[in-house]
Amino acid sequence: MYIQKTLDLERIRHVEGHGLALPQDLSSRGAQGIFPVRGDCMEGAGIPDGGFVAVDFRRWPAPPRYRSKGGDGSFGVCLCWATFPGREHPELMVKEYLGVWGTRHQVGTRFDLRKGEHSMNCGMGAEQIFGAVFAAWDTHGKLLWERDPGSFPDFLSSAPTIKGSNCGAPIGFRLKGGAPS
Repeated sequence: MYIQKTLDLERIRHVEGHGLALPQDLSSRGAQGIFPVRGDCMEGAGIPDGGFVAVDFRRWPAPPRYRSKGGDGSFGVCLCWATFPGREHPELMVKEYLGVWGTRHQVGTRFDLRKGEHSMNCGMGAEQIFGAVFAAWDTHGKLLWERDPGSFPDFLSSAPTIKGSNCGAPIGFRLKGGAPS
């Protein structure tokens, strides 16, 4: 598959104003698409604020392959419909795919923690995963990285991949001022 080393930013800016009505419309526009990225929450994955990503709607992100569990340390990035913690409504986002916890797909941020602006990443449930991100460009349209779309799974598993059984029963406490938590 051919990946453009440099994007035609003028063409992208012209198309950018013609938004989608619903997230479900995404895959009806074709098998792949290029999307602008806003925010620094994926800079740790090599996706800069103001950059662009390519998404394949026929391929899906694989769960992380943790080194501590014998994996190669790689992870997948996806285009998803999720609600960021503290927000009321879901939004279209580019996030790291974390796997399945219970019955929900989980995604998360991938801040560049070396910058010191953020102390940690956060995870959230995804209402829908649209496809795997297989390339990223910087703000000037220069290709930063790419992966063969064929290296991603062709189905999105619903089998739980995240295990969380190390939490006990909640312990009540009172905040200063006597308000119960």
